Amino acid sequence: MTVRKAGKMKRLETILSLIPQGSRLVDVGCDHCYIPIQAVSTGLCPEAYASDVRPGPLGRARENVRAAGLSGKITLALADGLHGAEAFDPDAVVIAGMGGELIAGIIDAAPFVRSPRVSLILQPMTSPYELRKYLFTHGFGAVRERLAAEDGHIYQVISCRYTGISPIYTEAELEVGRDHGDAELAAAHLEKYIKKYDKIIKGIAASGKDAEAQIRVRGELIEKYENQKAVRRT
Repeated sequence: MTVRKAGKMKRLETILSLIPQGSRLVDVGCDHCYIPIQAVSTGLCPEAYASDVRPGPLGRARENVRAAGLSGKITLALADGLHGAEAFDPDAVVIAGMGGELIAGIIDAAPFVRSPRVSLILQPMTSPYELRKYLFTHGFGAVRERLAAEDGHIYQVISCRYTGISPIYTEAELEVGRDHGDAELAAAHLEKYIKKYDKIIKGIAASGKDAEAQIRVRGELIEKYENQKAVRRT
């Protein structure tokens, strides 16, 4: 079964591209179960474990799994976060479509993911800064990052695993990431954050407070933006 859902594929394809071949996959907050179905049906993953904290989405996931003929290969569970997923012995964990702070909390509550063999593929809807800050101060490295454009939005997708060595990111990079591999999309992504910081700095200035730190971040974002524009011209 190939999933073709309007407004879904670009983001989901990006997430799928970061799942290592042959992984035993866990998808937290699986919703309709599109990622496990696609991963298993294409042979990317031999089997998967999909969980959701809500009975409604899990019921729809069960219907989709049954329709795809994958009931014997995808285990469904009503569970909060990664509770119970350790018994599945996963090699890859996807947590997508949640706030960055919630994702960090789910990871923090699951010590078994602090293993070099478990890949995390994370797509925060909000608070990417807070998520990266958590990951990079808790020994998660080997970072790969991608951007996905869909329905007028740009999504950040972060792949990492526990290495015990924290990568060094600047304040701006904690916000927007680095090395996305698509200069045009990266430029649009950076432009959005430059406008965000324009508003932040304006608000701080109006309150009479010091915006020096935010101005430094904005300056780095502009430098990265100009670099991406130069790459596009070459």
